[in-house]
Amino acid sequence: MGKEILKKLFVALLILYSIYLIIHVSTHRSNYQTDFKIYYYAAKAYAAGLNPYDSNVLFEMACVPKHNKFVYPPLTLFFFRSFSLVKFDIAFYLFLSFKCILLTSLIYLWAKKFLQKDADLLFYIFCLLAFNSAIYLDVIASNISILEQCFLWTAFYFLLNRKLLPFCILIIAAAIFKITPILFLILIWFSRFEKKKKFIYFSGAFAAFLVILLVSYITNPLLVKCFINNTSEINERGIINPSTMALLKDVFELLAIKTGVIVPQTAQLGLFFIIITTILFMTWRSYLILKSFDIEHKEKITIFLACLVYALILPRFKDYSYILLLVPTYFIIKRGAYTKAHNLLFILTTLSAARITLPGFPIIFHFLWMYYPLIIAYFIWSLYLYNTLLLKKKWLSETNRAK
Repeated sequence: MGKEILKKLFVALLILYSIYLIIHVSTHRSNYQTDFKIYYYAAKAYAAGLNPYDSNVLFEMACVPKHNKFVYPPLTLFFFRSFSLVKFDIAFYLFLSFKCILLTSLIYLWAKKFLQKDADLLFYIFCLLAFNSAIYLDVIASNISILEQCFLWTAFYFLLNRKLLPFCILIIAAAIFKITPILFLILIWFSRFEKKKKFIYFSGAFAAFLVILLVSYITNPLLVKCFINNTSEINERGIINPSTMALLKDVFELLAIKTGVIVPQTAQLGLFFIIITTILFMTWRSYLILKSFDIEHKEKITIFLACLVYALILPRFKDYSYILLLVPTYFIIKRGAYTKAHNLLFILTTLSAARITLPGFPIIFHFLWMYYPLIIAYFIWSLYLYNTLLLKKKWLSETNRAK
């Protein structure tokens, strides 16, 4: 009885704190939802016949800082246009409410369809804290990452239930906003369908996406070129973009400052591709083990591995994009061969920045905290590979014992 009361109290406090966070964001409009302001006025500019990718236009319309540019494909302007039909003050709350509904639905989907019995109370705290509070970062930035995650995880759910058409449609929908999610179509080739059906759906979905991009270019080539220019000018690093490529650039820049040794761009790209190749090769080996043995949750693990690889190999992976890794991380913490280290793993994945003043340590900890989400992502990916080997060993042992 006492445990039930504590559980209900915990849930009540968590809900109250979540409500407090939403109120905090909604009462500080000048500080938060800066991304939405760009979306809103870009859609306004487009409706007025202006170039939404021109930072001067956005600055004149709403004093949007010129370094903040609209970086989404032209087709997304039609989605943002629905919010720009009302005044910004109203649109601000509409978009925030929209995201809260999406987030609630997303967490429900994670808990009921992916984690199931592993979705204990600690999972909801984990969602709040993990990867430098990635969910909260998305909420205060008002990025569309939560919408992207809803598309992706609903697509994954359909894939697990052997429904390829809705899977393809939802992956394309996510890719219309951020392009790179189209890479998840490759999961079709790892599903339990005959090769002909895999080929038809994969090639059909990829062709459909290319047609969408082509139509967008034909109808307005100038906007497409402006979109490409704006995205190519992005050069974010550190804690706001803790990606493998950004880390390599920072390391080579520090090397140049400290030693005067300048590594050519081609060599840097070469190292990046070596890292990518290594990640893909090792993940492939792990998948072959999953495929060859009767391992529980192999379809889920395949999807989770794909999420981790996606995060590790993309040249740009923003802080709030780590929402993608919440479920794969919690799953391996709860289901891997590390249950005794559960609390330690939980703490490691929820740590935040700290300062240290010992000589020599500031540089080390600068990179540690600037790229902490990425480091944890690599760590979790390694756990999956190691856990797969352990599951293989366990399966072989049980099979031999049965004989």
